[in-house]
Amino acid sequence: MTNREEAATETTPLVGNTSAAELEAASQRRRDELKGYVFMALSALGFATNSACVKALAIANFPSLEIVFARSVVQLALGLLGCLYYRVSPMGPSNANGLRKWLVLRGAAGAFGNACFFYAVSVMTLADATVVFFTGPVFSAIFANLMLGEPYDGFDKIASAVCMLGIVLVLKPSALFSEHLGMLGEMHQVRGAAAALIGAMSGALAYCVVRKVGRGVHAMVHVVYFGFLSFVGSSIAMFAFQNPRLPQTTYEWTVMAMVGSFAYLGQVLLNRGLQLAPAGPGTLMRNMDVVFAFLFGITLFDEVPDWISVLGAAVIVGCTIAMGLHKWFSHTT
Repeated sequence: MTNREEAATETTPLVGNTSAAELEAASQRRRDELKGYVFMALSALGFATNSACVKALAIANFPSLEIVFARSVVQLALGLLGCLYYRVSPMGPSNANGLRKWLVLRGAAGAFGNACFFYAVSVMTLADATVVFFTGPVFSAIFANLMLGEPYDGFDKIASAVCMLGIVLVLKPSALFSEHLGMLGEMHQVRGAAAALIGAMSGALAYCVVRKVGRGVHAMVHVVYFGFLSFVGSSIAMFAFQNPRLPQTTYEWTVMAMVGSFAYLGQVLLNRGLQLAPAGPGTLMRNMDVVFAFLFGITLFDEVPDWISVLGAAVIVGCTIAMGLHKWFSHTT
């Protein structure tokens, strides 16, 4: 055997034909995926904490649109600082024809959906509002089919229908269940659920617009458009439709600031998690919002759900997870 052959034999990897560089790359991918799952779990905790702050302010009789305004101020400020840090224009790229109209649509849809969700949290239990709002993936699949040409097959249609059944279980209408909340309580449930559903639709539209725009727009630009349009809309609407009031205590000012801060933190962590973790398994971590909402509702607001609400939540979360995994496996096979 020549010296060259001996050298080749000594440096040949023991595992098949896989090189050391490939093994290291695979190990790095696994580490990145794990980081992605952690980021998405922390994102869910951030969004759930944001929702808990909204609930606390609603209990303190702050109008929902004023809470939206407080969030938009913090989010817009942090978004502008982010653009300054990353040295990107908050207006978005100027060389793309028609791109800014999509950014306006994304910001408007996100702002409207956020306002609807905040109203739902103010009149429903935290868990129920979050669960109904998490029907968003159903509407995302429909909008993705209409706007992006993505498939919406029989499995998706069945999962969507079953998801609506879960909403009925969460609402527990008196026509179907003997134990109900009374006329006033049921009216609040229906209004809150309708707002959460509309919010889910708006959020799904915003998500699909982001995908349509693609990676040509920095994430901070999306945050700025969202914050600015939410700021403009809520500053007008809260005086037109509600009676805002200034926070009176350090606690109230702090919780107001936390609403925007935790929402911004949740968005940043979610964007980073989606970059690192596969979309399908990442869906599992994203639904931890619901788990945290139940925990916060029970521990902070004494909102103990009955078994029907838990069953409805399980149906909705199960359907959204199934749709996410179905689409992921469809794209990878």
